[in-house]
Formats: sequence, C-alpha cells, structure tokens
Amino acid sequence: MEQDASGNAYMSRRERRERMRSQKGSSAASRISGGMIRRLLLWGGALAAIVLVGWGMVKLSNNAPLPAENGKLSVAVGAQDNTQGPADAPAILVEYSDFQCPACAAFVPVIAEAFAEPELKDKVRLVYRYFPLSIHPNAQLASQAAQAAALQGKFWEMHDLLFEKQAVWSPLSGKAAKAAFVAYAEQLGLNGGRFLVDIDSNTVKDRVKTDVNSGMASGVNSTPSFFVNGVRMTHPQSYDEFKQNLINALDANQ
Repeated sequence: MEQDASGNAYMSRRERRERMRSQKGSSAASRISGGMIRRLLLWGGALAAIVLVGWGMVKLSNNAPLPAENGKLSVAVGAQDNTQGPADAPAILVEYSDFQCPACAAFVPVIAEAFAEPELKDKVRLVYRYFPLSIHPNAQLASQAAQAAALQGKFWEMHDLLFEKQAVWSPLSGKAAKAAFVAYAEQLGLNGGRFLVDIDSNTVKDRVKTDVNSGMASGVNSTPSFFVNGVRMTHPQSYDEFKQNLINALDANQ
C-alpha cells in the first residue's frame, strides 16, 4: 500500500489485481458453501421425517402373505404410468409413494435437487406409482384425486399440490379431505364435475390398485421405495448417496 502526495493511501495495480482475485475466490467459495448448505437442509428435512415417523410401513392383515423381496421391478414402465422427464432418458427412477407419508413429502425437493444436478439434468425419467398405506386414512383418496387429475392431464400439478398441502388435508375426515381435493382440482383449472365423477370411479380405483399390486409383487413394504433402471435402491443414507445411485445407473448404460 502506497501513499499519494497528500498522504492518502492508494493501491498499486498489482495490489488491485490481487484483491480482485481474492474477491472472486471468496465469491466462488460462497456459492459452493451455499449449495452444500442447501443440500444439507434438503436432506435434513427428509431425514427428520424418516426419524420421526420412519419409512412408511405397509400394514398387512395377519393372513396376508408378505411379498417376496427380490430387488427387481415386477412391472416395466409403460404408457399407463405417470412420468416426468425425457422418454429416452438413460436412467429411470420409479418411486412407490404415499401422498400422506411425511417422508415421501420430504423427498420431493430432494428428487428435484438431484435431477437439477449437471450430471443428471435431462438424463433421468421419474415415474410415480401409487402405494397408499392403510395406516394413512386419506392416502387412498389422495391417490384417486391424483389419478382423476391425470385423466385431465394435470397429474404432476396435483402431485405437487397434494404434497405441498399435506399438513392441511391429512388430519381431515374423509368427507372434508375430498372437499379439499375438489378445491385443489378447481385451483388447477380442472373440470370440477368430471373430477367428482372420476375420483370415485372404478377406472381410477383400479388404476391405483394396479400400482399397489405391482409394488407388492416387487417387494415394496415401505414408502418411499425407489427402483433405478428396474433394480431396488436401498434406502439412501445421504443426499450424495441418493445422487450417486442415479449416476451409477447412467454409467451402467454407457
């Protein structure tokens, strides 16, 4: 640091360059730190939900046979599935989920964050399959609401809204929960009359049951349960482990 004729300090050209480099380094470090903090918060939310309520468990009757745990997806992804992402994606993530399951809700931002990673962006296709648990009284109806919305081309919009409002409709009675779902349908611009017919239709109920049956046949006994390219993903213990499972699936297809 030097001084001018009046005694004021000023920086030389070299000192200014060094300060700029230092500021750029600090800015980059802040961005990296911010990204790490965001991921830790996302995973922390998912982990907290799992610790508090556990992975949602299937409540089977005493005479119901337990599904075989074979680690493989029993029903391949097809036209009947609700999917998001490129149809020709090299990796396919199938999620068996329950709209009333807190752990499932906590994983929504985790999945979105992973899919936005440079290594995974536009390379993974997400498939949502219904697996409402009997321990959650409104889960079946919520699944029917999502499928009724799907018949009007708004599955993912209803999916997001159901998880966003989970704490609102979960404690409601069946009748009140249904009224809430109808209000969500109207909010999404769906045909309310058609939605009311579809939500209770055998077509929608059978569609949900098809997913449940395929999950049972695949050994699903908790939510959320994930399959990557047809192979069961063990419950990830961190965000990085979840992301790495998807990256490994991409590498295996190269």
